[in-house]
Amino acid sequence: MDYEFRRNLYGRYQAEFSMGYEALGLWFSEELGGDHAMIACLLDELEQLINKQSWEYRHAGREFVLSMNQEGVEVCAALLGDTDDEVPDELSHYDQESKASCGLNDFRLVLAAWKEFVTEPGSG
Repeated sequence: MDYEFRRNLYGRYQAEFSMGYEALGLWFSEELGGDHAMIACLLDELEQLINKQSWEYRHAGREFVLSMNQEGVEVCAALLGDTDDEVPDELSHYDQESKASCGLNDFRLVLAAWKEFVTEPGSG
């Protein structure tokens, strides 16, 4: 899973992830941003999951739902939960922008890198 962090022309934090993980980039950019309290909360929740002190964590944002359990992390567009119909094959590429998952340790590394990025002097 490759990713890149930067600021857009308007100064907003932006994350771009490799194919198959695009939803993570949208989640970091649109839901998390520079919310230092949420970043700290998520890092704490991750540690609890990794150390088997917690079983799951779920956060519903404006556009995405973040779910973490001892198996891994999933980011899913909130609208996907509203439909029980299967997505036609010709629309499956939109799924990549709507849903992504990764392991706990991978997510922890990315989240730590994001924290460092948004707390750099001149970033916030």
